[in-house]
Formats: sequence, structure tokens, C-alpha cells
Amino acid sequence: MAPPQKRQRENTAADIKLRTLDASSPQLLELINKRFGEQAELIRLTEQRILGELQERINSMSLEMQQLIGRVQQLEEEAAEVKSLKVKLMSMEANWESKLQVQANEAIAADLRIHGAPCIEGENLNALFTTLCGTLGSDPAPKLRDIFRVRQRSANSTEDPIIIAKLEHVREKIALLKLIADYRRTKKQQLSLTQLGFESHVPFYVNEQLTKAYYDIFKEAMKMKKLNMLTAVYTRRSLVHMRVSGSEGYICIGSMPELLSLRADNALSQPEQSFRNG
Repeated sequence: MAPPQKRQRENTAADIKLRTLDASSPQLLELINKRFGEQAELIRLTEQRILGELQERINSMSLEMQQLIGRVQQLEEEAAEVKSLKVKLMSMEANWESKLQVQANEAIAADLRIHGAPCIEGENLNALFTTLCGTLGSDPAPKLRDIFRVRQRSANSTEDPIIIAKLEHVREKIALLKLIADYRRTKKQQLSLTQLGFESHVPFYVNEQLTKAYYDIFKEAMKMKKLNMLTAVYTRRSLVHMRVSGSEGYICIGSMPELLSLRADNALSQPEQSFRNG
């Protein structure tokens, strides 16, 4: 039997590829290095592009921030101007209110308010006023610009409408009020309807005509007087004057907040007294 023969290895495709790779290793390394270089350059360019875009965005945001800061500063300046304008408007409003109050007081500076005179059909208010002045010793009676009854707010009211007598001169009104004060002091009594020609001793009252604001102050002051917070309340030149308990001088109150502040201070200094809004 013949001995077995060794088979010769044939060059397979794998062997050829391996020998080819071995033979081309320098080119492969060069190719790899080239690829690495290209990738590195691509990364570098990408980084530059991203950094450039980021820097551009940062610059844009910085510009927007500066614009916002400028806008905020502008708004702050405008807000300060608005605040200043508001203060000026409030000051102008206060001045106008003060002027209107002065004008309102001037308009009624010579007016008298007669409360409690019976209203009868066909009455002559001029004759009634002349009778009052005559009984007080003011003869002839001061000249009137007008005299009328105030219209009642409610048709169901049982009170007689108040009479408003508008004198021509403030000094004549003051003189007439002085005569009334002298009568009360000497007679030690209030005016009664006999001074108006009626057969009745029911009292009636003659006071200065006040604006609504000062009339409210006067009413509140009279409540305080009943509670012994004030010792005296009177009106002069259509303003309300009063004397606080425990003090000697008189003060003139120009507004309701001023009176309320006075009432609060008085209540604190006299804790044993309680004030009730009537």
C-alpha cells in the first residue's frame, strides 16, 4: 500500500487578503492617519462653528440685556415723572378744593339760617325778618339780597323748612348775631317765636349759614360738646370755632379729619369717657 501523500495548500482568498494587508500596512497607516487628520480637522471646524455661534448668541443676549436695562431705566424715569405729576396734580386738587371752599364760604358769608320758624300759607318772609330785627333793636333792618325757605328733601317731613336770609353785607350779619348773643346773655333765654310775631314761646334759632362740610363739622362738634369733650362751639365768618375741655384758647377746625383727630386725642387723654357716634 502506497504511503499517503501530503496535500499542497492552495492560496485561498483569505491568505491572499492577509498577504495584501501585510504588504500594504504602510499605506493603511497612512490612510488611517489621514482619516484621523480629517476627523480632527472636522472636529476643530465644528468646535469653531459652535463656539462662533455660541459667541454670537452671547453677544446677541448681551445686546438684548443692555436694551432691557435701558428700557427699565426709561420706565423708572417715566414712573418717577408720573409720580411727580401725581404729586403736582394732588397739590393742584388740594389748592382747587381750598379755593372752592373759600369761594363757597364767600358766597354764604353774609347768610343767616333761621330754624324753627313755623311755615304758614301766604307768609311774608321779608316782614318776618323785619319783625325779628325790630325786637332785637336793629331798626331799620339790614337790607336783604334774598330770603327764602329751603326745599325739604322729604315730602313727609314734619319739620318746617329752614329760612335762608341773604344779607347784603357781612358786617350787618355780624352785628345782628351780636344783638342775638346780647339778648341771650341779658335775658338768659333763647329766642322765642314771640320775636317773630307769633303768640308762642317755643324757641327758634338763628345761626350763620355754613357749607355742607362745615355744617357736618359743626354737628359733630356739638356731639362732642354734649360729651364734655368741648366746652364751647360757635361759628364765625362761616367757620367753626371750639374750645377743648381743659384748655383756655379757641381753635378753628377746617376739616372733618382734623376734628376726628382732635376727638381721638381727647378720648385718649380722657379714657373714662366713651364717645358714641350719634
